[in-house]
Amino acid sequence: MNLLAFLALIILIITIITLVFGIIAYFLYKAREKHKTKLAKKLIYKDVLDEVGGKYVFFE
Repeated sequence: MNLLAFLALIILIITIITLVFGIIAYFLYKAREKHKTKLAKKLIYKDVLDEVGGKYVFFE
């Protein structure tokens, strides 16, 4: 195998690995964003207080 073919093979392998890592990173990002929206839906007392106009809210 000559040097040019070897370097072309190395570039091809690096390109394929980069694409695979990009795809994996995309799916991990989507999973993190899905998990983040589930956490954001939790009710916080301060937000409820702001919604009702600053009056105290008592939970029973």
